[in-house]
Amino acid sequence: MSTSISSMATASRPTRVLSIQSHVVSGYVGNRAATFPLQLSGHEVDVINTVQFSNHTGYNSFRGERFPASHILDLFAGLQANGLDSGYTHLLTGYMGNSENIRAVEEIAKRLLVQTPNLFFVLDPVLGDDNALYVPQELVTMYRDILCPLAKLILPNQFEAEQLTDMKIASVADAKRACDKLHSFGVPNVVITSINVDGDSSQLHLIGSERNEESGATHQFSISFPKLDGYFTGAGDFFAAMMLARHASLAPQFGRGCLGALARACELATATQAGVMSATRNYQMSTGVPVPATNLVRGSRPADMVRGFELRIIPSQHLITNPTMVFTATDI
Repeated sequence: MSTSISSMATASRPTRVLSIQSHVVSGYVGNRAATFPLQLSGHEVDVINTVQFSNHTGYNSFRGERFPASHILDLFAGLQANGLDSGYTHLLTGYMGNSENIRAVEEIAKRLLVQTPNLFFVLDPVLGDDNALYVPQELVTMYRDILCPLAKLILPNQFEAEQLTDMKIASVADAKRACDKLHSFGVPNVVITSINVDGDSSQLHLIGSERNEESGATHQFSISFPKLDGYFTGAGDFFAAMMLARHASLAPQFGRGCLGALARACELATATQAGVMSATRNYQMSTGVPVPATNLVRGSRPADMVRGFELRIIPSQHLITNPTMVFTATDI
């Protein structure tokens, strides 16, 4: 069954997104991975870049610069000066990189909430992966104490969820408890984007939890999907954008306070994500560039191999509007 996201967006209220995350000249991570899918899905998108690099850091080298918080706030002040900061329905944030940028996002979020109290803040807490942080340790506490209370949806991976909750996730039950703890930080919608449990390396599991902010009623669910091996970069940024797009289109159909929109959004976003990643892997294989059986650390990956794993977003745009795979959420 295919579901047209663009038709859902048309049927719901106009959505205007401010996306604050990284940018690259070539490739698809950060705002480069998020903007086109959101626009194709029928949503207006304005972007503020926290960095501008020639390419993502999965390559052996890159050029560019990280922008200070003053740059981010100056751009937002320019929007304010012309009244362009009004009408945002959603805020999406990704890679921050330092504590000052988190403070800048806090300030922007609070200003937007004054104008739009029901602003839907989608927080991708980019901290690390594969049991390693790639940001300063202090950012863990800042995400938890400063940004989580402002967010409506948080999308950590397994490692990030463990860092934020100070809990080890080794089972679905552990993931459920981690979701409950993330709820306690003030976030009504939680999606742990992928966990690896029970020693099965061929399968990953998404764990979602939505909580009614008034009644406290909670709906928790899981979605299983096959693990694709490869040097993918930007998949989390792309998934966060698709979750925003899907949830924004579905929420009005479920109504305020009603549970179910998050699970359906996860089903559709996972279908698109799996399709795009499969298309990316197939493209990389078609290049004929070998992928070593051993895991190559950053700094030792051939550029032509890494380039083959750049997300095939543009050739796969039909999978954004009409995903062909089907994934079903199971209550847990």
